[in-house]
Amino acid sequence: MSSSGEAEPPSSRLARDSLIVGAATILSRLLGFARDVLIARLLGAGPVADAFLAALRLPNLVRRVLGEGGLNAPFVPLYLAIKAERGEEAAKRFAGAAASQLGLLLLGFVVLAEIFAPWVVLGLAGGFADEPQTLALAAYYTRLMLPFVLLTTLAALLAALLNAEGRFTVAALAPALMNAILLAALLFALFRGGDAHGSATLLAACLSLTGLAHLAMILWRLLGIGLPRPGLRWSTDMSRLVRTGGATLLAASAAQLVLLISTQIASTGPGSVSALYYADRVFQLPLSFFGVAMGTVVLSAMAGERSQADHDALLGRALALGLALAIPAATALFVLAEPIVSVLFENGQFTAADRERTAAALAAFACGLPFALAAKVFGQVYFVRRQPRLPLIAGFAAVAVAALAGFALLGWRDAAMIGALAASLAFIVQAGLLAIHLLRAGLWRPRWTDGRTILAIIMAALLMIAVLEAMLRPLLSALDLGQPALWRAGALAVLCCAGAAVYAVAGFLLGAFDAVLPSRLLRLRGASVRTPRS
Repeated sequence: MSSSGEAEPPSSRLARDSLIVGAATILSRLLGFARDVLIARLLGAGPVADAFLAALRLPNLVRRVLGEGGLNAPFVPLYLAIKAERGEEAAKRFAGAAASQLGLLLLGFVVLAEIFAPWVVLGLAGGFADEPQTLALAAYYTRLMLPFVLLTTLAALLAALLNAEGRFTVAALAPALMNAILLAALLFALFRGGDAHGSATLLAACLSLTGLAHLAMILWRLLGIGLPRPGLRWSTDMSRLVRTGGATLLAASAAQLVLLISTQIASTGPGSVSALYYADRVFQLPLSFFGVAMGTVVLSAMAGERSQADHDALLGRALALGLALAIPAATALFVLAEPIVSVLFENGQFTAADRERTAAALAAFACGLPFALAAKVFGQVYFVRRQPRLPLIAGFAAVAVAALAGFALLGWRDAAMIGALAASLAFIVQAGLLAIHLLRAGLWRPRWTDGRTILAIIMAALLMIAVLEAMLRPLLSALDLGQPALWRAGALAVLCCAGAAVYAVAGFLLGAFDAVLPSRLLRLRGASVRTPRS
């Protein structure tokens, strides 16, 4: 008999925290998607839009790499190790010193970048060298956006402190707040009217305001557990952070480097960069939901485990949870690539040829989704141990595979599809290298239940494919471009909901979710499938 004070099972806690972080990330991505639509409507596709979007590349890179859990990998394991060895006070001193010294370093970087803004822009968009007017605009917008880099990086480091203490919600919701502020500014600019340059200036300034809001939100949450005291004294702990931090960040950024290579491949074909961009926006929705959650929650949970048995069990649960969500998402994206792209994008200047090109790229991306997530989970083992060398090697290998495969396959199909396929091959190689080394080094000992769970997930996904294929043909007329937008969106929603329902029921009955379901639900399933006595 369980009491009311019974501790929450680790599997339930892992699933709950992962879903919280994933849902907050999805909310941020959806708001970001709406933001991009409004930016296109407000700025168009002229030199002002080119300048603004080029200037936006640096803040976007910082936000995606650091603001969505990238700083967790170097900071959280070291913080928790200090806390376990020397107590909470020493850990808080380390956090305060890290934030203070990172802030000074960033302040120097921002000052230099403000002075040399045109050269920063040329590093991001070298083609502007022949367009002095666009270059000047981009440098102006960059100067307005640079405070964001300082503010959001500090917020990301302090959010890593929250994650280390098991406080995930506020840190996960902060990026959604930032996109909401930008959306409000965009709506204000749309209702106000005016020229594109004035609107872009307003947006660039508001971007730095979102960085301030991000930092304020994290500081407010830290008040509940105690703010770390600032400190400028260099320590051996800071040396350890610097020694492993750079390599860890680079290893954690491997997926972004792979996508950068994919963009270079797509740039060899006319219209392919746009197709790859739209496909990547859809691909990032499930990847963000799972990947950011895995890199935030799982890292903190692993850092708190002390025995190999607990570590193996947690890694198995994390992989099962991730694949239980990623495999059906990848399956749906592959089967429904054309309807998804058509409903979301096919309108106006986005033609049927654009739809086919983007759908092919999305289907190619879908093939790599489960492996991208598995690589994220496996990488946490090394980051917890502060051993980023193997993830760094696997990341470089993935980038090399993307480049070699992409340029070798050019001309076989559309460049956007080749770029996405190259990325998927890179994710497969990255996950494979990490898994093989984990097994050989004895850092992971899979249990029979892990293999049985993955098999059940695949079987449930196959059942979902059968249902989607059976439903797709009767709904083709409802998805036709000539139908009203709400009618088409409703037909797509019916497909998605039916597929999700079939997968959920089949997965529950087959045991695909046993590793993460609460025990009371497992007992309920056992009762539902038990053969009644005569």
